[in-house]
Amino acid sequence: MLAACDSNDPDLDIVDTVVADAQLTVLEQAVIEANLTGALSADGPLTVFAPTDAAFTAALEALDLTAAELLASPDLAAILQVHVVSGEFEADDLDIGDTLTSLNGEVLTVVADGSGLGLDTEDEGTASNATIVTTDIEASNGVIHKIDFVLLPTDN
Repeated sequence: MLAACDSNDPDLDIVDTVVADAQLTVLEQAVIEANLTGALSADGPLTVFAPTDAAFTAALEALDLTAAELLASPDLAAILQVHVVSGEFEADDLDIGDTLTSLNGEVLTVVADGSGLGLDTEDEGTASNATIVTTDIEASNGVIHKIDFVLLPTDN
């Protein structure tokens, strides 16, 4: 049996993999609005920590924003760049305490989160924590891990 568009198809690039995933529709819209399709379709390799639609819904409620307001925000590209690091890091490559630097310079720390791994950003003691809920979604130019929280840039 053939699947029309498997979201774990290593022949698809990161953008096409996001488009194929029904849990990443808000991220898809955000990538398009922020004009990041070219960057996320490039050769890479890249690792994307992709907030799910549920993560975006929770973030919109917490920030008291509508989806339209978020998509029109001048900060949208910076928000998305927090979720992308250069290099391909599969789950087995990530150890508690490792630090990764996102495309906008944000330092992400790998932390223990329940029975799995998470990511932490800190700004003067205020932490943003995301749990990695799905790992190792392969793409032709990197790997995607789904997370349950939208990470926000800190005031560097």
